[in-house]
Amino acid sequence: MSKFYNFALVVVRPIMHLCFSIHAEGKENIPQQGGYLFVSNHRSNADPVLIPLLVPKQQFCFIAKQELFKNKLFEKIITALGAIAIDRGSGDLSPLDELTMRLKQGKNGLIFPEGTRSKDGKLGRFKSGAAYIVAQAGADVVPVSVQYEGKLHFRSRITVTYGKPLHLVDAPLTEPNPRDLRRIRTEMHSAVAALLPLEEEQADIPEKTSEV
Repeated sequence: MSKFYNFALVVVRPIMHLCFSIHAEGKENIPQQGGYLFVSNHRSNADPVLIPLLVPKQQFCFIAKQELFKNKLFEKIITALGAIAIDRGSGDLSPLDELTMRLKQGKNGLIFPEGTRSKDGKLGRFKSGAAYIVAQAGADVVPVSVQYEGKLHFRSRITVTYGKPLHLVDAPLTEPNPRDLRRIRTEMHSAVAALLPLEEEQADIPEKTSEV
């Protein structure tokens, strides 16, 4: 873990606990070492902070939309914290390849396969980017859910639930086919859905596997 990442955790952790009532479930499922891809539903801009916040002594890297990198100062900060920019809809796989490489180096990855925040709290369909990373890295997956009622506000009660790790590929797939990606994507979607209340679940909708 880098000194800056550790410093950021020390600073941000008490602030987040002051702003919200944060509860963690399934912490026994969190692996003791890195190299896992954490896959979660996406409720708010706080999610990329909440999930790593509750995993001590492990550094995360994550995919972030290109728009967040427009401000030069903010770009430096989130890049130092492990953010990798992606231009959504461009078809550029290099950010996914970069995250794959970091997983192989023993860092944890965090991705929100829906690709955007859920407006109604329901779990949307997963794009294939996360499945591509799992296939390429041969990494195991930790499903995660973030839950709270209504709109996020000061002292909202937030529950972050970590599921049991999933072993979805026996070895890295250098050229995963659409069938492999769909299977991985479907199993991840089911695992995250299982951590959510029934009213927040939503059936996975078929999509083109080329989307990232």
